[in-house]
Amino acid sequence: MAEVRGNNPGEKVREVEGAQLPHELNPLYSWATRDVLGSPSTLTEDYLKSLKESGVICGGGEEEEHYRVELPRRGERICELNLEHPRVPHWLWVNEVMFTEFGVRIPFTSFQQRLLQRCFVAPSQFHPNAWSSIRCFELVTEYLELPQDPEVFLYLFTVFSPNPEGKTKKGYMSVHPGKYRRIFGLYEESFHDFKGRYFKVFPVGDHPPFWLTLERDAGRFPSYWSKDAGLNYVPVSYKRLNDEQRDTADILLWLFSKRFLKPKAVLGNLERAREEILNMAGGKKSLALLRQAMQQNPQGPIVLDPTSGQASSSNPEGGGSSTEEGPEHQIEAIPSSPAKKTADDETTSARKRPRTSDGVQWDLCPIDRSFDALGFIENNFMGPRAVEALRDYDPMESVRWVQWAMLRSATILKSVEPQLSLADHWERRCTQLTGEMKLLDQRRIGLEKEKADAEVAKANAERDLEASLKVGKEREVEVQRLKDREASLLAELESLKKQVTAEKARADKAEASFTAAEAGRQERLKVAEDAVKEMEAALKEQILVLAPDVDVSRLEAFKEVVDGQIVDSPPGC
Repeated sequence: MAEVRGNNPGEKVREVEGAQLPHELNPLYSWATRDVLGSPSTLTEDYLKSLKESGVICGGGEEEEHYRVELPRRGERICELNLEHPRVPHWLWVNEVMFTEFGVRIPFTSFQQRLLQRCFVAPSQFHPNAWSSIRCFELVTEYLELPQDPEVFLYLFTVFSPNPEGKTKKGYMSVHPGKYRRIFGLYEESFHDFKGRYFKVFPVGDHPPFWLTLERDAGRFPSYWSKDAGLNYVPVSYKRLNDEQRDTADILLWLFSKRFLKPKAVLGNLERAREEILNMAGGKKSLALLRQAMQQNPQGPIVLDPTSGQASSSNPEGGGSSTEEGPEHQIEAIPSSPAKKTADDETTSARKRPRTSDGVQWDLCPIDRSFDALGFIENNFMGPRAVEALRDYDPMESVRWVQWAMLRSATILKSVEPQLSLADHWERRCTQLTGEMKLLDQRRIGLEKEKADAEVAKANAERDLEASLKVGKEREVEVQRLKDREASLLAELESLKKQVTAEKARADKAEASFTAAEAGRQERLKVAEDAVKEMEAALKEQILVLAPDVDVSRLEAFKEVVDGQIVDSPPGC
């Protein structure tokens, strides 16, 4: 067991694992490199607490309450996955250097999240030098008010895995400027002691973590290491950029390809960096103004020298802008290597292929005898990245450049190769063929493996497709049955509606007939009553003529009946 302390001597000591590497025997992490599996976290609880309280991680704002930090568990490595979800919430692996050196803050910016998703790389899996380039790109585009587009960054920089353990292993991912596309130098030639300084970031309570969607069902970018890191990365060619992206790339190369910036100076003093970068741009910012300035002065921007008040051209020979302050306060611009092409040869677009012109004399430098030409060709022209990069490439555009390259190669070989005997020539040729056969054999083995993996994937896909089709057919049958049942119920409902309408019409007709009959009956009763009363009056008159003394008041045709008894009407009624 080894004891590791933090930066301060007074920090608590935390025991970590030493020589034993439990993940080396775990097939889940067999893809990770030895330096990753052999690097336990050396941070301490006290140091991590002070780091969090200082506001370096979340910027000291309200986000401080939404996230907490933890050290890895005993024996845990930075490449470890969360195998206990949902009991343990998802976390985010981060390196200390991201916050203390490069100014990254939680939550990440939109550009950082889109770039991580575009490259399919976890934040902690990017090498510190890669983060320095990302932050410099972000700051420079912010100062110049240029669009922060991941496609432009991936046009200027190439994502790769500098792994000496073979193609089957994955470690820290890095970025490298494309040919004639360097605008930043390296932050450090060699980083030390950063691999053991990592920790976890957790969300607090129900706060949605920024690396997951609001539904928490998908990640905005990878939060864990993966053997497929860089899977989404495809080299970006100039043809794939739209007009705005091309203008942004042109402006950055126009400003910094001849005197590229040192990330340490850019990230050291942000306010001073802003002033110097704007000075290098001639005080102009925004895409439209910088595009106009580039068109007016293709050789480089006109920079105002604050010491003399005179304008000077920002070029390697002129030295760019100067100030009276000491060099420790300046943004150090590094001149391009003299071995590279000059501004006249490159023009403002350093990404174009070199071309010859009348009267141009190229400096032919002999190739070093230790140069591994076969390995260079295999890695740069035979790999999948080269094939992907040349997918939409038109070879007719570079016929002249290819002819120049062939003549240059012939001149170089002629200048460095001694006259060989026939036996030496054939011996060397046999050696070359042997090497080519080995490469072809390795390529064949790789293709066979890829074919086997593709067949397995195809079989799995066919099986999944067949299962999906079966489920789909079952669902279609069920849907059709429900549709038929729905149609039957609708027809039955329509029939019942018709029956109810018919019954209602008959009832209305019967009610109307009954009402008419009742009215007729009442009318007939009234006529009969009137006739009886007339007859009664006539009889009373006849009786009074025949017998005047007879009381005819009790002689009525209609009597009142109460409780079944006839009640005599009072006289005079």
